[in-house]
Amino acid sequence: MTNQKLKLWTGIGVATLLASSGALADEQKNGHHDDMMTSGSHGGEGGEGGESHGAEGGEHHGGEGGEQHGGEAGAAFSYFAAGGEGGEGGEAGGSLSAVESDGAYVAMLQMMQGHLMAARELIKSGEVAAGRPHLTHPWIEIYPMAESGLESRGQNELGSHLQTLAENAGQVENWGDTSQTFQAAWVAIEKAVKSVEGQSASSVSNVVLSLTKQAVLEYDEALENGRFVAEHEYQDGRGFVMSARDYLASNQAMLKRQNKEAWRDTGKALDEMLKAWPTAVPPERPAIAVSDLYSAQARLELALAPYLY
Repeated sequence: MTNQKLKLWTGIGVATLLASSGALADEQKNGHHDDMMTSGSHGGEGGEGGESHGAEGGEHHGGEGGEQHGGEAGAAFSYFAAGGEGGEGGEAGGSLSAVESDGAYVAMLQMMQGHLMAARELIKSGEVAAGRPHLTHPWIEIYPMAESGLESRGQNELGSHLQTLAENAGQVENWGDTSQTFQAAWVAIEKAVKSVEGQSASSVSNVVLSLTKQAVLEYDEALENGRFVAEHEYQDGRGFVMSARDYLASNQAMLKRQNKEAWRDTGKALDEMLKAWPTAVPPERPAIAVSDLYSAQARLELALAPYLY
């Protein structure tokens, strides 16, 4: 094995290599629950386990009982913690700043798009009731974390588009009812992403890893006794992986120019992860075991290693 390969494997770390064999699946799951306990999720301040997932419009972010989605404010953003993005972004968890960390800011925006991808797919396929709540998630769950970052970069208009989309979600009966407000929000998110200059292969990789980490955590949370009991969590995960795939593709030229082999391996690893979400509506039984999905995400990190170290 060459010195370069040794360096990459050492950079990935023992934890990731163990996860590749499924050995850390339980630890990852427990860590997610710890994050949820410390990040104000499932009830948040003033709430007692209330979730905003069922909201279909008219709720402002931060309301009583609103879920702030602990994983989105915790483990998934660890890639942007001190040392994870060139020292950018402070500590993982709720203290991570969308102002200081370009990577965390972009990841939040891509999570918004993941939610919207889930909504669009469900509504267009006729699963309107399942799709409506996903129209509210960018505003209720992600915007509170991203707001300061948006303001600091002059992207204040996104909030009003997300709020309108969320407030009108309850009246949606078909795709035509939301297509215009959806498109306005989508374009505003794209503009906000483009407001970040100087994206590197490393920062793109960390965004992809943040999205896929959250997707795995959502998948894990959706399951109980081998069955999907929280469909919205499953759908969020599917949306996040699709968003990661599209974001990766949008940076294809830069990544291929830097390392074609890593680009190819990363694509294969993402395709493997997507097999866990074969359809927009959860299958009766998981297509991939949770432990295997944690392993797949670890292999994705290994594939991205040449861009990270």
